[in-house]
Amino acid sequence: MIFRTLQGTSLAVLTTAFNRAFSDYMVPLQMTEAQLQHKMASDGVRLDLSAGAFKGDELIGFILHGFDVVEGKPQAYNAGTGVLPEHRGQKITSHLYEFIVPELKNAQIQQIQLEVIHGNVPAIKTYEAIGFEVTRQLDCYKGYLTNEPVAGADIRGLVSYDWTLMKSFWDWQPSWQNSISAVENVQRSNISLGAWHGDHLLAYLIYNPVSNRIQQFAVHPAHRRKGIGAALFHHVAQQAGKELVLINIDHNSGETASFLQRLGLQKFVGQYEMRRLC
Repeated sequence: MIFRTLQGTSLAVLTTAFNRAFSDYMVPLQMTEAQLQHKMASDGVRLDLSAGAFKGDELIGFILHGFDVVEGKPQAYNAGTGVLPEHRGQKITSHLYEFIVPELKNAQIQQIQLEVIHGNVPAIKTYEAIGFEVTRQLDCYKGYLTNEPVAGADIRGLVSYDWTLMKSFWDWQPSWQNSISAVENVQRSNISLGAWHGDHLLAYLIYNPVSNRIQQFAVHPAHRRKGIGAALFHHVAQQAGKELVLINIDHNSGETASFLQRLGLQKFVGQYEMRRLC
């Protein structure tokens, strides 16, 4: 078994390994090459900071690492770890981290973060043994809208993102996959909507049709419980024409959870966000 970075590894090889590794995952996850490429772009994946375990020419295990500077500190994000089913039980994930952490340190990365599903006990134990600690709980929702939209909201597209204003609507910090960088990395494919009163933005929603996920939404605190957020959801649901998905909602935000449940969305999985110093 040989460990090396994934720099130069083709998208076809990565997609094959990704789909085989996640073929028996507790949440079904299979991607086309285009979908994986989109995910890697959104998460800021750098193959020179990602690790692969190879047996001959076959990629049998991997860690895809995204890169971003968060609050002035270079950080890495585990955008996907997988081992082919027939090669599990050999501590390949641990060996991959033993290999890649020195590379991350050389790149001046100070912290690594990831998410892991609550029920994935083997992975949680592996990450804890490597030095990761739980920092918060995140919930994922999906479903079809069941309530009726409120008429009268002036919904228009967002031509650009005024992050200073939009961040002032937030009650909690988005996870890596829904961060400002993640949104901007795939801005061309986003459907970005705002609810307006004249020239004043009251709420916004950013939906990505490639991943079929609402990456961000927020309503100005002074304009909540007036149906504005629901109107945005209904508008994008009509355009999408399918089940809506949101991942990594902060578990401690009861207001967000209640809002999504009133719309008819249901929690389908919970995750731990974990971090370790590099």
